[in-house]
Amino acid sequence: MKFLTSRTKKTIGIVLSAALLPGIAMAKLTAEEEAKLGINDTELTPMGAVRAGNAEGTIPAWNSEPMPIPAGGTVDSLADPFADEKPLFTITAQNYTEHMDKLTAGQIGLFKQYPDSYKMHVYPTHRTGAYDKWVYDATMAQAKNVEMCDEYATESKVCLKNNIAGGGIPFPIPKSGAEAAYNHFFSFKGLANDRMINGALIDSNGNRTDVIIRQRTISPYWFSADSEIRSVKWYNRDGIAMLCDSWQVEKPPRSSGLVFGGCNYVNDFDFQTYLYVPGQRRVRKAPEIGFHDSPSFASDGQRTVASRWMHYFGGKHTRFDYAKPVRKEIYVAYNNYKLGNKDLPFDEIFGEEHINPEVVRYELHRVWVLDSTLKEGQRHLYKRHTAYFDEDTWLGVAFEAYDAKDRLWRVGEQYNAFIPGPNVAGPLGDMQVDLINGRYTTFPYWQYQAGKEMGFGGQKVVSKEEDIGFNIDIFTPQGLRKFGRR
Repeated sequence: MKFLTSRTKKTIGIVLSAALLPGIAMAKLTAEEEAKLGINDTELTPMGAVRAGNAEGTIPAWNSEPMPIPAGGTVDSLADPFADEKPLFTITAQNYTEHMDKLTAGQIGLFKQYPDSYKMHVYPTHRTGAYDKWVYDATMAQAKNVEMCDEYATESKVCLKNNIAGGGIPFPIPKSGAEAAYNHFFSFKGLANDRMINGALIDSNGNRTDVIIRQRTISPYWFSADSEIRSVKWYNRDGIAMLCDSWQVEKPPRSSGLVFGGCNYVNDFDFQTYLYVPGQRRVRKAPEIGFHDSPSFASDGQRTVASRWMHYFGGKHTRFDYAKPVRKEIYVAYNNYKLGNKDLPFDEIFGEEHINPEVVRYELHRVWVLDSTLKEGQRHLYKRHTAYFDEDTWLGVAFEAYDAKDRLWRVGEQYNAFIPGPNVAGPLGDMQVDLINGRYTTFPYWQYQAGKEMGFGGQKVVSKEEDIGFNIDIFTPQGLRKFGRR
């Protein structure tokens, strides 16, 4: 009898583990699945959304043409194409039980916690999430090739294999929760972005602190094969960078000058992040930024990395088991163009207990619901987490997190809008409420108001690599030193 080599044993172990673990799909699109996807005349859109409307007519069919720029819109302020519409109805603490089948657990928790102030104005549904054709072509090409890496089945490593240049949503027909989570992370928000943002912090007494930050991002994963950025070693290691992000604090004065920059990669989801600390005048590695349940940067410890964009892996190896995603009709914040008006002041947005419901628009949409549970033997602030992703864009729209005692703890909603011109979709704001301590925070968005306050103007969404207007060295430890001040 021949003895197995250690390499052979490892290979057999990988195969057996992948076969025995439930809910993990390693296969790329089949020919039958591929035939269901397309820009026109198919059952599903290229993103995997159901093309048709619902039977009741309350959700319309999807239109593949990107929305034109409405009259009055500028690069510094969004125009609201639905400004003349009136709510169909309003959900309050007095009638929410009549709509329970289309509400999230987080929304129900907010109605119970704030019965006198929280409400939802529900408007007609508009499926505005339609990108330029190249985004869909990239998605179709990527989905034919990409797979979850073998190490996901054996060691819960967050990585892909066989991915190709040019971007694309990897799994438009998700077979597992991990695939749905990946789709959400890769949701297209532009090749690059440069903007002023505000991460408002509101305490239990309703007092607010505005944390104004300049944010710069690039998404090398979405760049073409001949891209110069893809040829730079820093962005092309470990299977290409998925996201490179940098925040430079402008206000409050005590934190001004603090800046970080870094990237995470297709085969290494840990953020390779570096921080410049003004008082020390040096750059140090900051592994805590972007890591699992560590406090989100500039959040006063009130939110974790795991709730960024309503869901985030947060590390090289996931600590959660994901249920298979399900599609459901839910009232979610959508088409929130009012929040993109630079003249809407912060005082009218931020209430004492939560975001002012008079400035938020809700619509009925089909969303993917992703439940996750902490793995046995792992540690995390959240024992359970549920995230909701828009089917047309894969953007996060809501989440709820539970503590170790299974109490509903933190709930959030994200205020997205499609931005015509660059033809991308993304958040204009969000809200995360701690139902236990009574505080709420916002992830740094509100880019049009923050841009006006700082004299920066609106966000600069980049659709072409040559239009990037900032120094991309800010994402590297060597280049970060150039940006430090004080």
